[in-house]
Amino acid sequence: MNKDIWTKAAVVGSLWASVEIIMGSFFHNLQLPFAGTLLAVFTVTFVIAILQIWPERGLIWRAGIIAALMKSISPSAVILGPMTGIFFEAVLLEFFIFLLGRNIISYIVAGMMAVLSALFHKLITLLIIYGWDAVAILSNVYKFAMKQLSFTQVNPMDAVWILVSIYLVLGILSALIGFKIGKKALEQKEKQPRIATFDISFADSFFSISKEQKFSVYLLAFNILSVVAILFIINKWGLYWGLESASVFLVYNLLRYKNAARQFKRPALWLQLFILTLLASLFYVEGSQIVYFSPNGIFVGLEMTLRAIVVVLGFSSISVELRNPIIRTVLNKKGFSKLYKALGLAFSALPAIMTNVTKPQKMLKKPFKTIVDILLYTDSLYLAFIKFEQENNVKS
Repeated sequence: MNKDIWTKAAVVGSLWASVEIIMGSFFHNLQLPFAGTLLAVFTVTFVIAILQIWPERGLIWRAGIIAALMKSISPSAVILGPMTGIFFEAVLLEFFIFLLGRNIISYIVAGMMAVLSALFHKLITLLIIYGWDAVAILSNVYKFAMKQLSFTQVNPMDAVWILVSIYLVLGILSALIGFKIGKKALEQKEKQPRIATFDISFADSFFSISKEQKFSVYLLAFNILSVVAILFIINKWGLYWGLESASVFLVYNLLRYKNAARQFKRPALWLQLFILTLLASLFYVEGSQIVYFSPNGIFVGLEMTLRAIVVVLGFSSISVELRNPIIRTVLNKKGFSKLYKALGLAFSALPAIMTNVTKPQKMLKKPFKTIVDILLYTDSLYLAFIKFEQENNVKS
């Protein structure tokens, strides 16, 4: 194994994270419904391109971990979703390329699976937040719409396969574009290397912790167990007992985690919950019939709303507690020192990268050309990391 693999992972992870943060913030501000899909397409393009420059085995999953952890500095209080999404994409890309070898076929298969994972990640997230009731209601909405359009032979599974096919095609296109961009960058690098200087100063406090924020390992465990227990109670005994069990949890966490509470100031969240409750009342099935404006349907909608509030606030609180310096210290002592040091290097370079390499205006106007330019800076950033490690005895 390349002894500098974690240093190269720090380079790729920092560049990857800068792209995620810039594009993710842009999509978040626009409230785009398919932001995760667009980011997955951009990720696949970037990763396949970087592999044409540095084809080291094990580089992508390491860079994925770093990029996922760096995503924790994003303005959003809920970081677990985006972090797990980045990590799973990295693992899938690494796995299929390892399985099939480094060739255009493996890149296409890996790209298809990574982009498709964005769809499954979204579906799993919706299931966690709203439960299986949401699936049944949306299925009834779909059947109703098809009936009104006289498409009685089209069932929900047909729509699912069409959607899956679209994602697979996007994965293929992403892989092909990434392969072409990587080869183009490699040719340019050989003809005219891009030289740049990066100021590196090891970022020890890379989790952007507020001095006012207090942490507790016990509260981390409490939040995890509380979310699981409350969701179980809602599913088992319904709205009344769910509300009884959730009230103390919700009030305490809203008071303790101010940043997490900001999630509930978003009009889009409440609009989404209102629409789901309305759909539940309109398309709830009692027996074999759809009963419009059913009282039971309204209760199901309110249960989904309560479930969503518990999950959103619970995951926001867990995200905060995961930034506990104690957890970072324990991980550092338990064999994760290389990851910790690579993260420190990656965070150190992030301001310079976002200022000089991944400029937001340029990235949004010419995204694929920007990826080529990003790849041309990999060697300069790598040499800057190596120089800093040698001067400061930071081994990776």
